[in-house]
Parts: sequence; structure tokens; C-alpha cells
Amino acid sequence: MNAQGVIQLNQRLHQWMEQYSPELEKDIAQWIRKHAISPTHDLARSFNLLDEEHRLLQIGVVGRVKAGKSSLLNALVFDGHAVLPRAATPMTAALTTLTYGETFSAHVQFYDAADRASIEQNAARYRQRFKEEEGLAADTLRQRRQRNGQHVEDEQFRADVHKAARRALQGEHALVAAHDQWQRICECNLDLSTLDSLGQLEATDLTSLARQLDEYVATGGAYMPLTKSVDILLPLPSLRNIRIIDTPGLNDPVQSREERTTVLLKDCDVVFIVSPAGQFLSEQDIEMMSRITQKEGVQELVLIASQVDNQLYGSDIRQPTLNGALNKITETLSAHMIDTLQRLKIQHPEFGRTFDCLIQNGAGKVLHTSGMCHSLSVRFDEQEGWDSSERKAWDNLQSNYPDFFTPDHTERCRANLDLLANTATLQDVLENVRAQKDRIIEQRREELIRAKSAALEAFRADLLAFTQAKYHEVRNADIEDLKAQRRKLDSLITVATYELDSMLATCIADFQGKLKKELSKRLDAAYGSTGSAVDCAGVETHEKKEVVRDSLAAKLANWAWGGGTETRTHTEFKLFWRKVYNELEHFAEEVVQNLRDASEALTFQFREQLIQESTGVARRHLGDDLDAALIIRTNQGLVSNFKLPAFELDTRDLRKLKRTGHHLLDLEARDYLDEAQHRLDAFKGEASKQIRQLIAEVKHALPTSYGDAFFKSMQERIAQLEEQVENTLLTLDRLQRMAKELEAL
Repeated sequence: MNAQGVIQLNQRLHQWMEQYSPELEKDIAQWIRKHAISPTHDLARSFNLLDEEHRLLQIGVVGRVKAGKSSLLNALVFDGHAVLPRAATPMTAALTTLTYGETFSAHVQFYDAADRASIEQNAARYRQRFKEEEGLAADTLRQRRQRNGQHVEDEQFRADVHKAARRALQGEHALVAAHDQWQRICECNLDLSTLDSLGQLEATDLTSLARQLDEYVATGGAYMPLTKSVDILLPLPSLRNIRIIDTPGLNDPVQSREERTTVLLKDCDVVFIVSPAGQFLSEQDIEMMSRITQKEGVQELVLIASQVDNQLYGSDIRQPTLNGALNKITETLSAHMIDTLQRLKIQHPEFGRTFDCLIQNGAGKVLHTSGMCHSLSVRFDEQEGWDSSERKAWDNLQSNYPDFFTPDHTERCRANLDLLANTATLQDVLENVRAQKDRIIEQRREELIRAKSAALEAFRADLLAFTQAKYHEVRNADIEDLKAQRRKLDSLITVATYELDSMLATCIADFQGKLKKELSKRLDAAYGSTGSAVDCAGVETHEKKEVVRDSLAAKLANWAWGGGTETRTHTEFKLFWRKVYNELEHFAEEVVQNLRDASEALTFQFREQLIQESTGVARRHLGDDLDAALIIRTNQGLVSNFKLPAFELDTRDLRKLKRTGHHLLDLEARDYLDEAQHRLDAFKGEASKQIRQLIAEVKHALPTSYGDAFFKSMQERIAQLEEQVENTLLTLDRLQRMAKELEAL
């Protein structure tokens, strides 16, 4: 099939979906996402872009938030200078593109009126849902208090209701993200009518441009809440003929920004996948590789293990030499990569050459990097300007490998930092990619045809399977048999309900224990590693002055021969408060995200366990008299609709640390540090409290009787199928036409 054939098949499938939308609307979205089916005009555009003369080579950089993407680009393109800031969460990550330009400039795209309206609308939906959840939480808490003999609805009652509602909504990521983003937009107090005039940045050099960009993309920047994306143009030879796309990552909570990320990734010829060495090739990374390889036809992948310096300190890694420790890390990562990719290749033979190349490259040594170490090497003579993260990284290296990082031996220190950074090797990879531009683009076109053709055929197969399964389900169903199944259910309810309820209680206890252990461990680990930005944010200076003593004799002596003086020392403490503020906000958001990730992972495991255990119990009691598939679907539907609480923690209290001006002096500065420490301690206390409340809310979020809920759902599903069977002729005729037309496409 050629490109035109792929485009035409895509168009016919979309026309078929539109014609039969009533039958498909509840299920079609999952298959469109599964196979990455594009609108026809987008697909045609992708092929047209590949055919353009003088086309730039598109290089995508993808990875999870905090994977080290921006640090890698700062090392490769900006020689270690922090032009691209770190993002604490997806909300503070701007989509950035880098390409060649004659001058140092940048174009900032802000959320437009439609974007803001969409964010505001979702924020309003969040508030409405929040109000509903508050009502449910109030009823639940009120009943619980009444059982305990408490009838007063005091301030604590209202606070508990508020927190329970926030937890209930935490799993609805799009609404939560919109709510948070809208709050940031409202708090920034900017005149929106002036945004267009602020979008074009010009600078005389890179340092000046980086300073300007801080206001748009750095945490705490004045325009950060409204920045959607930034296109940076630089007169750097390394950027000629290429365009680098630094993404916030897939599954972006900001919908309009994710749409642009997805569009840009579709057009990438090469993708650098940045994965932290401590969690190398996670489920998220594998899903990303699958999407861009299988569904977007990108065959040039470069896997990079980032933040390798963080892995040097484990007892199983420690070696007598730095080289030995690094080799141990890369050997472990290579073995893990090869094993993972070989298993994936068996599961997905269509990945073929792509995974073969990665496996072959990994057989030597996996590509590693440390943007942090490159930054330390480049700015080794400017240690007073290091931020808290850089200073902490340096202290760890010095204390664990003192022979290799001796401050007196500058060149040795730089050489070892460069060894960990591995920037020269990565620059060679980038240069090799540039040199093979024409081959990569031609191969990209061939692979796009193959990938899209395969995706469309697989998409059609899923649609056909759905249509045929529905047809057989309706045709083979028997009214009397369905009624008999309902009677069978009624006779088995009592015994089965008891065992299902016992199963639920066991699963809940296990889930609560895991939540307490894992979340508490992560919180303690986060606070145990806080070196804080305070160390490098404050500067104390001492100035000695000769002054005349405050006495008549001293003044006469000073007038007569210059005597009567004494030396006094003036001490000034200057604190750059924004450094402290940014670091604390970054730390708090990272803690929340870490605890939320752990909570969501354990919740997913709990749901899977619940489905498996409940299905086993139901099958033992119901036997073969009831359809096994119906039992499984009932449990899956039931468990997926449980509104389990998610971890939620408000970080807005730390925003009260924001001040004006560049720095604070003396008493005001020390008061600021005391307040910062107090708020940080309070934040940990609140986090611990939220963990306890999350654990307590689990039981109240689930039905009092799993058995009752299960049998009610089973009865409703059987009744629904009975209704469909009563209109058999009309239903079967339409399903037959759907299948025939789909096969003929």
C-alpha cells in the first residue's frame, strides 16, 4: 500500500464510524487511542511534510517529568548552562522547540482565549464535582459521627469533609490540573490584553536570553502560568538543519498542549527517550516506545539512561574506582535493556529492526549521561553560583569518592565529572544522526506507510470483532435462559454474598497496610534528603571600619593627631529569597507527585486484586450455569466505578513565602528563613495527616457489601440483554450491515 492508499483507507473508516456512531460512541474512543488513529487531514499533512524539500530533521526528546530531558539538552546544546529550567510537575513544563536562527530570539505562545476558556470550563466542572463530593462526604461522615455518639458539625467536621472531597477528585487528573492551572492564572494578575506584545524575545547573547526566558518557563516566573510553548532560535552551528523538540511528556494534563506535543511527535524522524537510571525503562517508557514506534512509524530511537550519578552510592554498586562503579551501573542497565527489549520483540514482532539495533547497541554499553555533572564541570570555577541541587550532588561525590573529586585537583575533578556526563559521546550520536538525515527521512516515510497501514488494519479488525461479538451475543441469547440465570442468582445470593464480603475485607486490610508502609517511607525519604536551598541563597559579609570613639577625649585626640579610633565590624546578611522560594515550591510539588504516584500505583494493584479475587469467589459459587464472561465483565465494571480516594495535599501555603524585590537583609532575611522552616515542617505534618486520612477513607469509599453490589449489577446486565433480545430482528440486521460495509472498505 502506498501513502495515498493509506490516506484513503483512513478516510473511509472515519466515514463508516460517523455513519454508525450510535452503536460505537461508548467504545470507539478506546480503539482510536489504542491504534493512534489520526484525522485524515493530519495524516495527509504528515506525508506532505516528509516530501518537503530542505526539510529540517525533526528530533524529539521524550521522557517522564523529572527524567532529565532539559538537563540533557542544556548539556548538548547550551554547554551545561541552565537555559531550559527543570520542571517540577507537568503543570510547570512548557513545550519547547530549538532550531537555528540568525539571532538569539524566542517566540512564546500563550494560552489563547479558547485555551483559557477550556481551562476555566474544566475548573468550573471541578468545582461542581467538588460540591457533589462534599455532599456525599458530609453524609458519610455525619452517619459515622452519629454511630459514635457525636452530633456536632464543628470546624473539624467541615475541614474533614473538604479534604475527603479533594481526595475523591484527585483521580480525575484533567479536572484537577485545570483547577490548579486556573488558580495560577488568576493569581498572576496579568493584563491578558498585553500578552501578544510579550511573546517575542530578542537578546544579544545566550545568557541574556536565558534570563528573559526565566520569567516565562521557570517556576515562579511572572508569565509561567500562561505559557503554553516556547520556540527558541539560536545562531549555534549545532542546530543547523535540525529541529529539537523538548516535550513535557505524553499524558500531559493540559489538553491543548498535549495535542501539540502529539502532533509534533508524529513528525519526528528521530526520538531520544530519556529514562532515569534509577527507574530505567519503566512501564511509562515502554508505553511511549510502543506508541511512537508501532503507531507513528518512528524507527530511529536512542535510549539514554539519565541521572547516572544518583546510582553511584548503593552498597551493591560501590567499587574501589569511579570507573569500576560506572561500569557496574552500565552493565546492569545494558542487561536490563536487552532483556526487556527481547521480551518486547517476541510480543511485538513488528518492532523488528528498531529493537534489533537497540539490542545490538546495548550489548556493548548503554548510553548514560548526567546533566548535573556536565553543569558542575562547565561551571567548576563558579562554585559560589551553584544552586542547592548542584551543591548537594557535589557533596555526595566528594564524600563517597574523595580520591576522584579532590578540590585541589581541578583537572582531575573535571575529567571525572565529564566521565559521568558522557556529553562528548552523546554529541557524536547527535552528529551521526545529522549526517544521515536523508536516509532517515526516506526510511521514516516507508515506516510511516507500514505503521499506519498496520494500525488501520488492526483498528478495522477490532471494529469488526466488536460488531460480530455483539451480533452473536444478541442472536444466541435466549429469553428463557436469561430468566433462568436470574433465578439462579437469587438462589445463591446469601452464601456467595458472605464470602464476597469477607474477600473485600481482606483486600482492604492488605491495601491499607501497603499504603501506610509505602507512603510513609517515601515521605521520610524525601525529608531525609533535603539539603535545602538556604545554604547557597544567603550571603553574609563582614566589613571592618575605623571609627572615632564616642567621647570628647577621643574626638580631641582624633583632631590633634588622628588617634581616638577603634575598629568596628559591620555584618550584613543578604538572602536571595526567590532561590529559597523556588526550591521549596519545587520540593513540595515533587513530594506531592511522588506520594500521588505511589498511591495511584497501589490503587491500581488493589483494583486488579479485587477483580481477580471476586471473580474467583463468584465462579466457585455460580459454577457453569452463568456465563463466565458476564461474571468477569460485571466485576470489571463494578471495580472500575469505585471512587477510591487519591492522595491530595495542598501546597498553596508555601506560596505565602513570596516577597518583592531581589533580596532581603539582616533581621528580615533571618525571619524569612525561620518562616520557611516553619512552613516546611508544617507541610510534612500535613502530609502525614493526609496519608492517615487517605488510609481511613478507603473503607468508606467502598460498598458496605460487595456481594449486594455484585448481584445487583449482574441482574441489571441480564435485564439489559433481555431487552436487546426482544428487538432481535432490527438489531441483527443493522449489525450485519455494519460488518459487511466494514469488510468492504
